[in-house]
Amino acid sequence: MDRGQQKSRTGAGRCFFILAGIVALIAGVSFYIHCVLVKIPDEIYVRHTETTTVSLNIPVTGEKVLTHTASAENTGYHGADANAGQVVDFNRPVTFVGGSVGEYKMRLKLFGLFEIRTVSVNVVHERYVYPCGFQIGMYLKTDGVLAVSIGELQDADGNIVRPCENIIFQGDYIVAVNGEKLDAKSKLMQKVKDSGGEPMVLTVRRNGSDIDVCVVPAADADGEYKIGLWVKDDAQGIGTVTFIDSQDRFGALGHGISDSQTASLLTVKSGALYNTRIISIVKGSNGEPGEFIGTIDYSLENRLGAIGQNTNCGIFGKLDTDLIRKYGLSEMLVGYSHEVHTGEACIRMYDGREYKDYAVEITDTSVNDNKNITFKVVSEALLEKTNGIVQGMSGCPIIQDGKIVGAVTHVFVEDCRSGYGVFIEKMLNKLPD
Repeated sequence: MDRGQQKSRTGAGRCFFILAGIVALIAGVSFYIHCVLVKIPDEIYVRHTETTTVSLNIPVTGEKVLTHTASAENTGYHGADANAGQVVDFNRPVTFVGGSVGEYKMRLKLFGLFEIRTVSVNVVHERYVYPCGFQIGMYLKTDGVLAVSIGELQDADGNIVRPCENIIFQGDYIVAVNGEKLDAKSKLMQKVKDSGGEPMVLTVRRNGSDIDVCVVPAADADGEYKIGLWVKDDAQGIGTVTFIDSQDRFGALGHGISDSQTASLLTVKSGALYNTRIISIVKGSNGEPGEFIGTIDYSLENRLGAIGQNTNCGIFGKLDTDLIRKYGLSEMLVGYSHEVHTGEACIRMYDGREYKDYAVEITDTSVNDNKNITFKVVSEALLEKTNGIVQGMSGCPIIQDGKIVGAVTHVFVEDCRSGYGVFIEKMLNKLPD
């Protein structure tokens, strides 16, 4: 090997290590920014009669951006490094001062240089809701017919055909057939059966847009026309109501209702709550979540209210009956995300006769998604009853320091005594007007 070749290979090696170092640096910075962002809430709430101290302990500064709903005179904040009340250092505790009800924006910069997020600071009245914790039955109708899976069939000639392949996709909602609105899977099946094998124009809702596609049904060995598509148009189950407000609006579950096969949030056209009777509880075990076993009577006289929204933070709607009086509920102050801390808390659940608060320990908090509160069940009574968190408990209120701060959402599959919860403020923000 001559000296020129050796220098060339040495130079290439240096370039490789420099490039690898740059990639590693970028990855490290990205990870660090992610770790900072998960500590920053989208919104900060300040009760108008109080001051609120927020301790984020991150190298971020905040600068107020005034809006038409708030002014420097009626809202403010100060901190250890406050500059005329306008710029603060979130590496130290920051105190927000209440005043007239309103909102302003705060622009956040990492190390005071790089803008990473704008948050809303809301000066609000004290807010109260009625914590619940009782189980209900749910029934929902999808907005259109959901394509669950794309299949195949054997036609009259013995060929394997897939009429919907690369035309309809899992997660699509079929909302019309040949221009006629579709509201039930039975109607779609009948249209296919009566098609005579002629092409059908299906209007499909995909990623928020409606598009027309053409599908040609195929006759099976019995001469019946099919398109090889598995669909659903409803969902049902048992969950827990988290809260009711003074306007008879409710929030439940703490997480959305998704299709088990597509894992996508169901787009709901309508739905209702019903009384349910819990027959038994299958205790959870590590690796095998337990569940409530119950019966639901879907008769009109058993209906409790209407479901209007299915969101990633739960289901929401309006009640038909006075459940506040029926269950003897009492109002409780809402606690916001910055008030939630590690340590003692409880989850509330109705056991068929009375409400009981079961002790849990909050072990961590995060603003990421709707898994905001991490907790572990420490109540011996609840462990005896369920062995931890089971399916059907989603929506049980989480209470800390005499305030409702969240709702149970998920159980740890490998540790049934531990679970996640969502901040109550995220649920309240989803309430219908």
